[in-house]
Amino acid sequence: MTDANKTMDAIVHKYEDIPVQKFGEGIDLRRIEMETFAQTWIEMKEGHSSPLHRHEDEQTVVLISGKLRARSGAKGEETYTEMKPGDILSVPSNVIHQVEAMEDSVFCEAFGPGPHLDGGIQSVYMRKQRRAEEQAKAAQESDDK
Repeated sequence: MTDANKTMDAIVHKYEDIPVQKFGEGIDLRRIEMETFAQTWIEMKEGHSSPLHRHEDEQTVVLISGKLRARSGAKGEETYTEMKPGDILSVPSNVIHQVEAMEDSVFCEAFGPGPHLDGGIQSVYMRKQRRAEEQAKAAQESDDK
């Protein structure tokens, strides 16, 4: 069998072997990315929340333990829904949303069909940060001339 004809085996990713990524204070992520989607295990401490954001990929959030408040929609048009374990939040492409931990919570989220996570999430803070970096780079390039 040639390399082109080999099939890949299923892989079990052990919790303790998946690197923790800090997503701000009080939010730990463990993410596995494949070709067409990403799966993330998130532990969020009470009182913490994701930034208000949107992204190209569709997303689902399954609450495993704790309690979340899900927000959807732009300012002035937002809706809030409390989530209990077993509830699933589905987020279409480019819909503004956020989750907040009402108590220590654990949830899994899946993104697809991307994943377009590198540079794909758009929050006000991230856009301002990216704009400031671009302006600083342009100013440095101007100074170098």
